[in-house]
Amino acid sequence: MENLEITVSSITADISIQEDQTELSFEELNNLMEELRISIGDLKMETEMFQKALDRVMPQDVPQPILTRGQSSQDLSQARVRHRSRTRSFATERLQLLTADQKSDIAHRELEETKERVQTMKLQSERTIQNLLAVREEAEVGLIEIQKSTQEFERDFGFSGSSKKGIVIPTEKIYKYMEDRIRAKDIMIDRLRLKSTALMMQKSKLYQQLRQKEEMGEVLHEVDFQQLKIENRQHMEKISVLNDKLLWLKVITGQTQQVLNNYKRQLQKLITETKRLNTEIKSRHEMSHRIKIEMEEVEEERDKEERQNKKFRGLLSDYRVPEVLEYVCGKRNRFDLEQKLKTWKRKVDVAQLSHKTSTEAWERLKKYSTNAQNWDDELWTKESQLMLTQESVPRS
Repeated sequence: MENLEITVSSITADISIQEDQTELSFEELNNLMEELRISIGDLKMETEMFQKALDRVMPQDVPQPILTRGQSSQDLSQARVRHRSRTRSFATERLQLLTADQKSDIAHRELEETKERVQTMKLQSERTIQNLLAVREEAEVGLIEIQKSTQEFERDFGFSGSSKKGIVIPTEKIYKYMEDRIRAKDIMIDRLRLKSTALMMQKSKLYQQLRQKEEMGEVLHEVDFQQLKIENRQHMEKISVLNDKLLWLKVITGQTQQVLNNYKRQLQKLITETKRLNTEIKSRHEMSHRIKIEMEEVEEERDKEERQNKKFRGLLSDYRVPEVLEYVCGKRNRFDLEQKLKTWKRKVDVAQLSHKTSTEAWERLKKYSTNAQNWDDELWTKESQLMLTQESVPRS
């Protein structure tokens, strides 16, 4: 009865969900479908993980039922009917099959296996990379040898960069060149064969030593490898802790470096400001020195002006204004002196003129010394003119 009620309730819930879904829009249905796809993928991964755990727990020799073609369709239909009836009635029981600890153990086991697979893939990838690097290195060596052989061939046969066409080479020369090259390759092959033989002998010796160690019990067994794995895991945990600590120290170092850079910038600003202030202080000192010198000069000028002022004050104190009669006499004497000065200036001008005339007459006398009579007449004339000029000057 209870199962019937649960089935009815689940059917009604499905019908209500379907009715709600019919009311959704196209975009909401797409979003719902995407969420269901993601949840289905997660459930598939979880199912695979649980299946692997079940395969490890269940014995391998349990016979599985095999369905024939005739029974397959009926069994599948019956299974669907039973599944539909059981999914609703036993939903709560199905959720209680595994505990949290069991799920955690399965997840840890799957994580360890995933890490082992990743490590194996990493080793295979490294081995593949090494093989590819070896192949590339071998190809590069072969390419270098080919280029070297080409250069030697062109050098031996006298090829240049622009004259490769139209050159005829004798067959005997090419044949001899190829024989020499083949002989050199044979020598190299023999050398490499000897080296390979030595390496094979070394390899067989190492295998023999390993076999002796296995016989003596010095070879590591599975237990030792498990112990090494445990120790390796412990060391990896320590390395992880140390890496976290190193990362923390790097973060602190970065922060300290930023603070140090800020302090350096501030120090640079302060140094620049100090230089500016020192320059300003120096200029102010120079200005103060100039001001002191100017003040001393001003003090000296002030003392000088004070002395001169005292002198002027003394002169003003001793100054005496002349009388009116004395002033009039002084003015008259000054006028007379000015008149005399003008008279003497005229006399000086006349004397200069006579001196000039006499000089010219003397020059003419030297030049015309043969005409003495003319000279006497001229001289008498000049003297008479001079006398007349002097008489015309008014006497003082």
